Amino acid sequence: MADAPPITMRMQAWVYFVTWIQYAANHITRKCYTNVKNVMIKLGLSKMVLGRMDAGFMFTYAFGAPLAGQLGDMYDPSMVLGVGLYGSAACIFMLIFGMWNHLGEAGPFIANTYFLGVYLVFGFFQAIGGPVGTAIMGNWMVTPEARRNRGLIYGTWTTHQYLGNIIAPVIIVLCNISHAKWWWGLMWPVFINAGWGLVCHFALPATPEAHARKEAAEKAALTGTTLNTVPEEPAKRGITIKEALQIPSVAGYCVAFGFMKTINYVLFFWLPLFLQTHFEPDTANMISTLYDFGMMPGGIIVGVVSDAMGGRRGCVIVVFLLILCPLLMIMALFADTLNTFTLMVMLACMGILIGGPNNIVTSAVAADLAEHPSIRGSKSALGTVVGLINGSGSFVAAMGQMAVPVITDALGWSALWYFMLCSTVISCLLMIPKIKQELAGEEAAPAPPKSSGGYATISTAEQKA
Repeated sequence: MADAPPITMRMQAWVYFVTWIQYAANHITRKCYTNVKNVMIKLGLSKMVLGRMDAGFMFTYAFGAPLAGQLGDMYDPSMVLGVGLYGSAACIFMLIFGMWNHLGEAGPFIANTYFLGVYLVFGFFQAIGGPVGTAIMGNWMVTPEARRNRGLIYGTWTTHQYLGNIIAPVIIVLCNISHAKWWWGLMWPVFINAGWGLVCHFALPATPEAHARKEAAEKAALTGTTLNTVPEEPAKRGITIKEALQIPSVAGYCVAFGFMKTINYVLFFWLPLFLQTHFEPDTANMISTLYDFGMMPGGIIVGVVSDAMGGRRGCVIVVFLLILCPLLMIMALFADTLNTFTLMVMLACMGILIGGPNNIVTSAVAADLAEHPSIRGSKSALGTVVGLINGSGSFVAAMGQMAVPVITDALGWSALWYFMLCSTVISCLLMIPKIKQELAGEEAAPAPPKSSGGYATISTAEQKA
């Protein structure tokens, strides 16, 4: 049997770059849509329809993520990733088409049926990027060096969402400056998604074996010879959701991540509104961005620290959440009286403390869990694990979002900070079994095997304890 193909840093960098831009494209699309909502309302689409679209998106995203992860584990991940981008582009174009034809003014039934239907499908296509992109990363980041620095690699990789959130308003501003029609703010994401979908589909090798076979075929075509030195990739056998839930710690992470994501969603969607009770709208929006800026280095910090602690990511995550608790308590008690500078510093710190655990759970932590020996019968598990954690978290967070207006209307803004504090404490409690295992040395990330380099000498996921 021929040796498995080597993994080069050049190819690892290419995979990192393509999947990073792919997920940034997802966030560019969502943020551009958010930024043109006011125009869509002026053109006749009601706020009620938009509200239903947002709620529907969250639930189809939640239910679609585990399914998307399974599809990526069962079929060619590069093709699945491309389909996700193609579908996202098609859905956004259909929104533009609906507005061109004034379907928002055609009556409640038509408006709800068309726009809500399109956005429900959009939620599923958007759910593909996270689990499948992470699965492709997991196929390539298996060298000893990559495994030693898994937290750093995935921590920097998860900054893709912030790149997308930054580029989107720039696109809108440039469209406004150039006096372009409003729909160009959505058309550019259509082009970006469709174009990068082609890159993912045809230029992103899902595995080192796939890349080696492609290179061998190209070389054979040039020389007119037949090369038989590249091993065939084994048939893919993904795991079921039931099997994924039976992996130790996965179920706990699913629910714990839901409460982490609830805190993130509350601050992402409601922080600007809270700040507007004390500041002018423009000032409030500017201050709220400090939370987003804090989230960017959060994943990197958690990743680096957990690498230094031998892969004990659960311990690091809980420490970050425990540090967050007193900040939430201070906000609950004194948010109305804090001076502006103190408020800004606290929001940036909260971004780090929330963003770090959020980003690392669906990347480095999921990669660790997908190597558990209980699923040694399958090498294709990472996409399903990521999809399950992400989908479960999104579902819990969506339920939490429904509680926010009820809490604020009945008890005021201070109660919302206590709500987030309770969510943080619950998340920490759910992590206790994982913490015990890590402190006992049972589930720290296994040290990479000694190797002279190359993929052929790396133990497979089935062989790792």
